[in-house]
Amino acid sequence: RTFFPGTAFSARGNQTAQSPRRPLYYRVFHPDFPSLLFVGLLQPLGAVMPLAEAQSLLLADYLRGAYALPPRAQLDAALHQTQAALSRRYYASPRHTMQVDFDQYLYALRKEHQRGKQRARRAAYQ
Repeated sequence: RTFFPGTAFSARGNQTAQSPRRPLYYRVFHPDFPSLLFVGLLQPLGAVMPLAEAQSLLLADYLRGAYALPPRAQLDAALHQTQAALSRRYYASPRHTMQVDFDQYLYALRKEHQRGKQRARRAAYQ
């Protein structure tokens, strides 16, 4: 018996960059399992440790309620955008399914962290 449905985290054949099976918002949050969190599940062009540290800071705020995910439609749109950019940037191969550009990813993650903090503050006042 498995803990998650068989297709939730399938990596059968390690899908190509055009059709990954691991849609993670900022490589951290699965849209269907928002309480399941990932750190370091990415392949950077550069060191993974600073990226994992930035993800950990975001996760710490998420766990204490100081960061909020966007609404599902916005999250899905961001996943689609990320996938389109990945398809344009990298060769369609199993190796590139979790690839990120270090500087771009770190900048985007920090910006999202700030936006999520603002969402959490707004939600606290509603």
